Amino acid sequence: MDFHVGQTFGDYSITGVLGAGGMGRVYKVEHNLTQRTEAMKVLSSEVATETQIKRFEREMRVLARLSHPNIAALHNAVHGEQQLILLMEFIEGRTLEEMLAAGRIPIEIGIWYIKQILCALAYAHQQGVVHRDVTPANVLVTAAGEVKLTDFGLSKSYGDPLLTNCGEILGALPYMAPEQLKGVTQPDQRSDLYSVAAILYEHLTGQKPFGPNRRLAPVLTDSEADPQPPSQLNPSLPLKWDPIFRRALDRNPEHRYQSAQEFLDAIAQVSAPPVAEIPLPHLSKVALGGAILVGVVVALAASPAIKSLEPIAPIHIPVQKLHIAPPKFDAVVAPPIAPPARHVAMFAKAPRPKRVAPPATAIVIEPPPALSIASSPLDGQPDAPLPIPAQAIIAPPPAVAAPQPKKTFWGKMNVFKKKKNADSGETSK
Repeated sequence: MDFHVGQTFGDYSITGVLGAGGMGRVYKVEHNLTQRTEAMKVLSSEVATETQIKRFEREMRVLARLSHPNIAALHNAVHGEQQLILLMEFIEGRTLEEMLAAGRIPIEIGIWYIKQILCALAYAHQQGVVHRDVTPANVLVTAAGEVKLTDFGLSKSYGDPLLTNCGEILGALPYMAPEQLKGVTQPDQRSDLYSVAAILYEHLTGQKPFGPNRRLAPVLTDSEADPQPPSQLNPSLPLKWDPIFRRALDRNPEHRYQSAQEFLDAIAQVSAPPVAEIPLPHLSKVALGGAILVGVVVALAASPAIKSLEPIAPIHIPVQKLHIAPPKFDAVVAPPIAPPARHVAMFAKAPRPKRVAPPATAIVIEPPPALSIASSPLDGQPDAPLPIPAQAIIAPPPAVAAPQPKKTFWGKMNVFKKKKNADSGETSK
């Protein structure tokens, strides 16, 4: 079954073609539910050989157990309709091969790429996986500078049988280790480190370590010349790079770096910024002690802690008169909002009546009428008023005499008062 752009496959829609290789095609697809863009690698079992199918299945199993930020992740694998399909992480970027062909990469940036490749290989080697095809074409670099190692189709786990026929060369010849070409020993992690060293050599010098047209016969007969020291091709490189490549590109795997971490440590020592070493003059002990003492005194004098102890001059701030203008109020005051009539009727109180004092009236008590007793007509006498007994008449209270002033000693001796009394005809006692 051939796929084409616009076709739907399960939950995926094919949106483009990314490339084609010896083991199948790679499409750009989008998941309909998550709308995530992925890469779909397809191998048709109808045209593929049995060895290719086994290598494809091996790549499935290898990627399924690898999870590293510098390795392209496997999302899913499908086996149906006589096709093997890998749904992998879609990486938008350029291959390192394209970047090297376009021009020289800044040295520090290229070294940063190499370090990420070694980190990915260190993880894969710990999982017992050998890539066996580390080339610039299988290294993708994103716009953020993140490296992704791809194409584990030739990868091999420790102990797995080799899927290579006699005389068959799989991989890129300029970056392959001699043992991969000879077939005498099985490739291991040191073979991947040899390929990384060849990529690093090309980055620093602009040339492949064994020339653009490497031949197989010199490799098989061990007559291939050693690569030229990188400092001779690029005089700006430090001489410390020469022994690193002499060891990393050695024909004998036993003489190379034995792990990716060991290779990383060697690169870190060379790529680290140099520290300037200032030679000290030859001084006597007394002169050296005096120089140290003077330096301490100068350092203390310049110390901010010493400067903080100095008296601080007072700060003279000119006194300014501040005039605060009174706030301006509007002449027109809005009338208060009158409450509703119902609210006034509910809470209004009836006016209290004014208390008016009753007019002063004289109370006259009339004497009771005279009682009369009707006489019998047989008496033939007219009715005579009945005399009121004396006990029934209420006599007015006796008049109370005004209190006489008390005679004092000085009153008796007052001759003027006595004379006045004599003139008025009163007799004074």
